[in-house]
Amino acid sequence: MNRFQRIRNEFGTKALLRTTLLLAGLLGMVLLDYFAFLSARAGIIAAVGLALGFLFRRKIAEGVEFYNRAFSVGLFVYSITLLLGDLLGLENGVKLAVIAATTVVIFSLQFWSLSDPAVMNAERDTQGQASSR
Repeated sequence: MNRFQRIRNEFGTKALLRTTLLLAGLLGMVLLDYFAFLSARAGIIAAVGLALGFLFRRKIAEGVEFYNRAFSVGLFVYSITLLLGDLLGLENGVKLAVIAATTVVIFSLQFWSLSDPAVMNAERDTQGQASSR
C-alpha cells in the first residue's frame, strides 16, 4: 500500500488511477478467462508476470525514461490482437491471454517504476522550480 501512496504523492491521482485500472483490468481478465473460457491461462500469465515484475523491480526502475515507448507498443499490441485475431483464426481465450500478458507487462513497468523511491517526478520538480522564481 505504501507504493500506491507514493505514486499518488509523487505523480498524482491520475497516475494512481491509471495504475489501479491496469491492475483491476488484469484481475477482470483472469476472472473472465476462468468463468467464460474455463481456463486458468490468464491467471497463470498474471501470476508469473507479477512475480517477474517483483523480481526485476530494481531493473524496471532503472529504465523508467524508456517506458512511454513501451506503453505505445502495448496499445499497438492490443489493437493488433483485437483486429487481426479473428483474421488469423485466434480463439477468444488466446486473444485474452495475449492482452493479459501485455497488460501485466505494462502494469509492472508502470507500478514498479513509479513507486520506486529513487524515481522522482521530473515534471513536478520543474514546475516547483519555475514557481519559486
